[in-house]
Amino acid sequence: MNYIVIDLEFNGRKHYDIYPMEIIEIGAVKLDRHLNIVDTFQSYVNPNFELNRFALKFCGIEKETLYASPSYQEVISRFISFCGEDYKMFAWGGSDFFNLFVDCKVNKINNEWLGQLIDLTQFFEGGLQQALEAHQLTPIGQHHSALDDALNAAQLVKLRPEVVTSEQYFAPNEFKICTGGIKKWIALSHDHAVKIGNKLTWEQFTNNEKTKAYFRVMNLTVSEIAMVEALFHKYGSQKFGRKYNKLQLA
Repeated sequence: MNYIVIDLEFNGRKHYDIYPMEIIEIGAVKLDRHLNIVDTFQSYVNPNFELNRFALKFCGIEKETLYASPSYQEVISRFISFCGEDYKMFAWGGSDFFNLFVDCKVNKINNEWLGQLIDLTQFFEGGLQQALEAHQLTPIGQHHSALDDALNAAQLVKLRPEVVTSEQYFAPNEFKICTGGIKKWIALSHDHAVKIGNKLTWEQFTNNEKTKAYFRVMNLTVSEIAMVEALFHKYGSQKFGRKYNKLQLA
């Protein structure tokens, strides 16, 4: 079995934006059964959506580099080959796994390859840099460089070999995958309607161009749109209570 330690960097998203975080760099280290490094993987990813300047500065990546990079589909295809047929994957935090599921959905890629996923933060205290310091390990390379951070996480895995035998696997939450990116937009839409004394209907919300764009971007099925609808009604009732129920329809 191969042990794959992965790290991701993201494009980021604006407040209340319906577009996903979007992965713009994947870095990974392959360990053998003795936890020795046998291979590495690094690739930038050509973004689908508008680049976030802060994210680029944060990661130290030039926009020209990203625009010249292969697509997410191409990078993931190569990465799956890199992982091999039998592997466990490790990341510093479940958010990396969550965003892999989201980006696979956005890019219409089967996510069955995301099987045995282990969140390393279950086994260490604090952030990655804090854990390195606590174990007196010298950080490798540049912070927020995907491959360097994967190499650093691999250092910690080697210190705790019992981690690779763990079966505390990350479980994707389909509801959050489908609704996480539109939650803030639902809140803003309800707030605006209530502010002017109206009650926003589901039909009005789904006729909004921003809402339609989210459904398209996330490739939501009918059953997945029903999840968004459930969140829409839940937010209105919880946030405004009786006031919400008494409001007039716009």
